[in-house]
Amino acid sequence: MERGGVPALRWLLLALALPARGGTSDPPPGLSCFRRCSSGPFTCSWPPQGPAGSTTYVLVFCYVSPQLCQQHDAGTTTVHTLKQRKVYVRTNVTAWVEAHWEQHLERSPNITLHLDEAVKLDPPSHGTPFTKANGRLQLWLPRPQCHHEERPPPHREARFRRVGDHSWMQVMCETGKGEDGEDDPVTCELGGTAAFEVQLRHRTQHWSSHWSDWSTSIFVPEEILESPALSFRLGHLGRNGQRLLQLGWQRARTAQGDVTYTLRAHMPECSCAEEDEVVLGPEETEYNLTICGAAYEIVLTATNAAGTSPARQLQVPAEQHTELSFQNISSVGTMVTARWEAPTRGFTFCSERQRIPGDPRPGRCVQEEFLARSSHWQAGPLEAPACYRLAVHGRGAEQDWATFALQHHFVGNTSLAASVRINASADAAVLLWEPSPRAACPGALLGYRVCHAAEGDNVTYGDVDASASQYALRDLKPGTAYRVGIQEVAAGGRGTCSARWHFQTTALGVGTAVWSSNLKYLGISLGLPAAALIYQLSKKRLHGMLFPPLPKPTGSEALRFSASEMSQNKPWKSFLEPSEQLSPEELLVMELSPEKEAATSTQPLTPQLSPKEPMEPLQPHCKMELPFAYRRQEVLDPEPVGSGGVPTCGPTAAEDGAGSWGPSQVLPPLVQLKPITPQDQEGVGLLQEKAVP
Repeated sequence: MERGGVPALRWLLLALALPARGGTSDPPPGLSCFRRCSSGPFTCSWPPQGPAGSTTYVLVFCYVSPQLCQQHDAGTTTVHTLKQRKVYVRTNVTAWVEAHWEQHLERSPNITLHLDEAVKLDPPSHGTPFTKANGRLQLWLPRPQCHHEERPPPHREARFRRVGDHSWMQVMCETGKGEDGEDDPVTCELGGTAAFEVQLRHRTQHWSSHWSDWSTSIFVPEEILESPALSFRLGHLGRNGQRLLQLGWQRARTAQGDVTYTLRAHMPECSCAEEDEVVLGPEETEYNLTICGAAYEIVLTATNAAGTSPARQLQVPAEQHTELSFQNISSVGTMVTARWEAPTRGFTFCSERQRIPGDPRPGRCVQEEFLARSSHWQAGPLEAPACYRLAVHGRGAEQDWATFALQHHFVGNTSLAASVRINASADAAVLLWEPSPRAACPGALLGYRVCHAAEGDNVTYGDVDASASQYALRDLKPGTAYRVGIQEVAAGGRGTCSARWHFQTTALGVGTAVWSSNLKYLGISLGLPAAALIYQLSKKRLHGMLFPPLPKPTGSEALRFSASEMSQNKPWKSFLEPSEQLSPEELLVMELSPEKEAATSTQPLTPQLSPKEPMEPLQPHCKMELPFAYRRQEVLDPEPVGSGGVPTCGPTAAEDGAGSWGPSQVLPPLVQLKPITPQDQEGVGLLQEKAVP
């Protein structure tokens, strides 16, 4: 039931509260009014107030133009539907709800609407295509059915959470405008590469519009950041001109969802060969390809709902060794002509001339039909000297690409003359050489032919493998002159040999003598340095053992005397005087025999020489045997004659005969020796070695 005629004062108060336009993007919790698309009734709803079943509600609309208010009785329900013809839709309206129970009146907050734009869109449709890269989700959403094309695209919003989480994160999405009725591109920043559960909603850009309900969940799998690891096994080229390539890769993780694998294979050197592509399911982890003998480039990518992984490339090398040779290859200077035969009927072939080593060059494609067992010629200049890989691949009506002919060919002349060396002995000789550039060309060198002969004898031939670099000539005659030669045997040619190098074997016994002299020379050259080294190492040790270090009394304080001892009042005693202090009671007196006492008593006390005894000059130095250590000290020289109290060093002739002092001899004056106090360690050693007379 509708009510009209609201008092003017009340309307005026309400009108002052109405804004001309505007509002929040989301209506506040409480009253909301909207309609689906551009036609149909309006639906208003609000939360319940008061006791259930006894509370009645009145919905009030107050318009700006015309200036009037409407009251709509909703009864006890919290949802009320208004037909479009009963409301003003092209003007702003302020609405609220009044709840009545018993004597109570509760009023909801006001909302402002423009009913013509108060539209709530349907949620985005299910099955929206999307991609995801670096945490950015890209979607393509169609325009809502009730959204006019001339209007700007609606606002989009997304909420997402990681798989297994419960809380949502909400972000605004950037929406572009699709051209010519195409879907609008929508970009949402999720901020991660993991798997997410995503829901979307949208609304028009008018302020009176309402957000749609959230869409059903979109499960965005984890991004494939790395391409699958690719392994392969390559078979040999068969007689049919094809080989088997076995490919394998690792399976994607569960979080990456359903993954499909795409394989692409093509021949870079043959532009007429189309690229082959195959798409494999999530359970496939291997695949076999049949390819020809050319070089191939294999590309593997993994794709899931989030996007495509980076490409993994595999370079399959070209076949190098095969039995599919050309019928004939001839060279005139740098011009090479090759003849080959087509095994089957076909319509396209590709010829290659690749220099080895070198960068790949594009082949020559010919789009023409050819018959089985038909012969074809190809000619062209090639740089020399160089090794080339010549190949012809073709595609037939009943067979995919296959190799018809493949062979290596060396262009130019080579020689071994500069590298040949000969080492000869008495009965053998070793021929050494450096391989030529032809040996590095696969299949271009079949081997070597060696020939040798003694002067005046027939020539002997021998064949050597292409991988060899030396050859031994055996059973030769000692002391004989020989001629030897070596020649390369190229593919497609006949080897000839000319013995042009001369050598002579050694005579018997010469080798032993040479070896003996060499060993002697080697022993001398090694023995002398070894002896010198041993001498230098043991020199210091032997010197220390044979000649120990001696004391140095000249630098010692043992021979230093006090000033009182060196004064003239007290004469300096001889070095050989005894160090004991003798008392007068212990003087040693030599008694003479009675018969000679009278004679001796009349003689003076001073010693007198007998007239019968010849006068012998005193030797300047004493020959008395002294200790070894003292003999090396210059300070121990005996005192000169007349110093007093020093006997002669050597015995006289009379003493040798008598064995005692003669009558003419008198007692030597008593000598008192003062002991010497050592002042350092060298002085101690000196006292220990001194002999007391």
